[in-house]
Amino acid sequence: MAPPQPRQAVFRASTQRFLRAHPTVERLLRGFFRELLLRRPENVLEFAAEYFTNPELPRQIQEELGGPGAAEEGQRPAPHPGGM
Repeated sequence: MAPPQPRQAVFRASTQRFLRAHPTVERLLRGFFRELLLRRPENVLEFAAEYFTNPELPRQIQEELGGPGAAEEGQRPAPHPGGM
């Protein structure tokens, strides 16, 4: 694979800094992909819309990050109520 071009390297470094500063992004995407691959819905767009509009999602992310109201260590957040 060719080494990244200077603009690509700057973008990559900027992206990495952003993701380190915002761990919720990684948790949000990790949770989404986990549920997507476990459930394997027919309609991925509908599933994504339901997943990201779940009113419990912010609380679940906070629990995973160990924030206020965090669940006991090792306890997984409740599954998405959409049931897909």
